[in-house]
Amino acid sequence: MAIHFRVKLCNFISDYINQYNNSPSFAEMTEAMSISPRSKSLITRSLRALEKEGKLALTKEGRRLSISFLQKRVQLVGRISAGTPIEAIAECEFIDINHVFDGLHRFALQVKGTSMIEEGILDGDIIICKQSDVAEEGEVVVALIDQHNTTLKRISYRMRGMVTLIPANPALKPRAYAPDRIRIQGVYVGLIRRNE
Repeated sequence: MAIHFRVKLCNFISDYINQYNNSPSFAEMTEAMSISPRSKSLITRSLRALEKEGKLALTKEGRRLSISFLQKRVQLVGRISAGTPIEAIAECEFIDINHVFDGLHRFALQVKGTSMIEEGILDGDIIICKQSDVAEEGEVVVALIDQHNTTLKRISYRMRGMVTLIPANPALKPRAYAPDRIRIQGVYVGLIRRNE
């Protein structure tokens, strides 16, 4: 019961902050949770538990309690099927996306073209890469060809004495190059897709 209460409270606070760009008051939280205004202690205990779980941060601003969700986390509010329909599940869980953006030498590039569509990398996507001059077999890399053209492809060293750049589009064929023609500039980490 306590976990279900915290999930419901967490979802309400998230929706409220997204709508009003401010934290809800205790009165608003008790009303949303359908409990007595005298039950502030239940709200307080639930907030402290959510803070301890690392889902939100609490700070005092005068007499008002300010609630904020931790930066670089995205709220997972449920699961959705892309195949056979499943029951929607309301949750209050957070996915840490720090590993995509944080770390040394991250950079972003906008994708132009469709050579990596079967990897889910589409024209117009913003890819996040970590700067590196080496890559492992099978990694998706930013490769500079002949000191002139840069491309995003999966890399392979399986052909003896050659570096193969492999597209993820059946309409395009892999191309093999002498190692001195290829310079690795980065390794693909993740992407941002804006659909507005």
